[in-house]
Amino acid sequence: MLAATAAVAVILLCLSWLLLLARALRHTLPPRAAVIAALAWATPFALGPPLFSRDVYAYAAQGELARHGLDPATHGVSDLLARGPTGEIFVAAVDPRWRETHAPYGGLGVGAERLAAALGDLFGTGPAGAIVVLRVVAVLSTVALVLLALRLLRAQCPAPGSGSRLAVVLVLLAANPFVIIHLIGGSHLDALAAALLAGALVADQARRATTDTGRALGLAALAMVLACLAGSVKATAFLGAGWLLLVHLRDAQRVRHLRAAAAALGTDLIAGSAALLAAMAAGGFGPTWISALATSGTLETGVAPASMLATGLAALAGLVGLDVADGTVLDATRALTLALAGLIVVWLALRTWPRPRPRDGLAVLGYGGMAVVLGSPVVYPWYLALSVPFLAVLVALEFDRAEPPPHRTGPVVWLVVVTSVWLCAATLSPLAATWRLLGRAGPLPVVVVAVLLGGMALAAAGWPRWSGARTRRR
Repeated sequence: MLAATAAVAVILLCLSWLLLLARALRHTLPPRAAVIAALAWATPFALGPPLFSRDVYAYAAQGELARHGLDPATHGVSDLLARGPTGEIFVAAVDPRWRETHAPYGGLGVGAERLAAALGDLFGTGPAGAIVVLRVVAVLSTVALVLLALRLLRAQCPAPGSGSRLAVVLVLLAANPFVIIHLIGGSHLDALAAALLAGALVADQARRATTDTGRALGLAALAMVLACLAGSVKATAFLGAGWLLLVHLRDAQRVRHLRAAAAALGTDLIAGSAALLAAMAAGGFGPTWISALATSGTLETGVAPASMLATGLAALAGLVGLDVADGTVLDATRALTLALAGLIVVWLALRTWPRPRPRDGLAVLGYGGMAVVLGSPVVYPWYLALSVPFLAVLVALEFDRAEPPPHRTGPVVWLVVVTSVWLCAATLSPLAATWRLLGRAGPLPVVVVAVLLGGMALAAAGWPRWSGARTRRR
């Protein structure tokens, strides 16, 4: 009964978000109403227990490992069983799939987990206290992420106009179901990584706006520090560090001064190295987490494009009588989607070199980040945190007082809506086991659900345009 109630609640939340988004796209939603809706929806998830994912319990257990001097990148949380009853409580809450695996989080991520466990021990609350601390980190990080996204919008558009732009960002980000359910409710560390990455882009935009050379170098260093700290929480956030290195060299090269290019490169390398060393000091261990990056890929999520493609190819092979070894097709499709994601990122970055534009960073981190998410071997809703904030700002920048919204925003809105609703629906508790088995059940369920969710997204994206058309006919 509880599982069914939770499923209905999530579906209703997604539908409510689509209706709210339709109003924002029609320029009829005040920013204050968007804030109120986001707060009203997020509060129960912020105050309630973790839902739809038990990753936060794994975070707490990994923090307890680090507190005892055991590297989570080389020790499974099951090693806490030797620590007595408290260790047993930590381990019991962790999903059995993750009890023997190693943590793929960098130094700052482990540092946050370690701090949570230390505070739980200090106040005598143990695992429960660690979970509360991690929830506080997630909530504060999410709030910072939204504020920084609005700062990115204002940096690109100092006069937001009627408030339509602010409302669009607030709805696409703050009220987004994946943010409310998974970043806040699930207390995922992706919120911290996303906030740091958004801060890096804010600092870099300030660098571009200043004419003071010394201040520009300082802001460039700050941006690189924040991007590397984000990567030391979630490795995919290093996309931001790579982009910053490229754009700093590009901007230095445009002044045709070798010394400027050398200064930019040296500043980035020193700042990035210092950030990584500080992150490792916070975690208490070396770069051992690099060898654990493949941990999440040991499982299969049926909604990952690589898995869906493998399912379809395996079904076709079966129809023509080919006997394909288990895992062979999946390995090939995972390699293919990762390669495509890499090519997209490289193309997005290199196309900015001849004609720099103020929105380049938003495009590379937004579209490139989404390509990395969809090209990953496994896909979870909280992975969207490193791309949706930048896509939301890109959509908002195209808005003004005119109705209907510009046609070029439609594909971006579609991208955010479909991925957000699709992934939230795919991780509902009562359906989790079904989705994990989709790789073996055939492609039909995937196609059916994709069509249904695509229809919902079409209704949300097309409603403003149809409404505008009806208004004009009248």
